Amino acid sequence: MPIDPRRRDDIVATVGAHDSANPSAPLPRNTARLLAVMFANDDVCQRSLEDIAAEGFARSRLPVLLRRLVDVGLLSRERGSARAPDIYRLHLSPVRP
Repeated sequence: MPIDPRRRDDIVATVGAHDSANPSAPLPRNTARLLAVMFANDDVCQRSLEDIAAEGFARSRLPVLLRRLVDVGLLSRERGSARAPDIYRLHLSPVRP
C-alpha cells in the first residue's frame, strides 16, 4: 500500500534531522525508505524480516540497521515469539531508551 506523501515527508525530515545533529554518524542512505516501507500506514510494524527484505532490502543487514534505529531512538522494539515477529514502534521525535 502506498504511503501518504506527508507521512513520507515526516519520515525523511526525521532522518534528515538526525543526520544533521549527528554529522559524524549519519544513518544509512536507505533508512528513510525502510521506515516508509515498515510504517506506511501506522506507527507500529509487526512484519517478519523476510517480509521486509522482500521489499528490496538485504535480509542479512536488516537486524543491524533495526538495532541501530532502536539505539538512536527512532524505533522501539518489543520482542516477538517464535511464531510472531518483533513489534517495532516508530518515533518521529526520537526517544532514548
